[in-house]
Amino acid sequence: MKLTKTEKTAGIILAVLLFLITLSSTFFFLVKLNVSWIQWISFNSCAPTSFLYLLLFLAFLIRKKAAYLIITFLPIYFLGTMAMFVLSWNAINLIAHLGHIIMTLNLIWVVFIIIRHEEYKALGIGLLISILLFVPYIAYVLSYNQAHAEELSKLFL
Repeated sequence: MKLTKTEKTAGIILAVLLFLITLSSTFFFLVKLNVSWIQWISFNSCAPTSFLYLLLFLAFLIRKKAAYLIITFLPIYFLGTMAMFVLSWNAINLIAHLGHIIMTLNLIWVVFIIIRHEEYKALGIGLLISILLFVPYIAYVLSYNQAHAEELSKLFL
């Protein structure tokens, strides 16, 4: 698939924004809050999937295979976009919501690219891989966060 200069530039700008906000949230959880890796993967579950999206975005730019763009769609949509409807919009969550907005903009770009270039087979393959890989991850994150809800709430007090 060959992207136009505008499509490629938009994708790179959105990926850079995602990288910066994900790096910031990772620093916040791992350094400022001093959580363990398991806690980071669960409490900041958007970050690992965002980092994976960025790696797959680079692979897409190199290999030109659209399925790479879709593989992280499910977890980013569920943990990023849908979080905007679950988390409150207060001062504590504003930076997190900025990250969720950037994740959503990346997903919109991906869907636009897939549809514009009629890569429907890549869409199906990518979504299937996304479901197989990330439904267990999402289930783990939800159960871990529910079991450790008190611990999570203490981190932000």
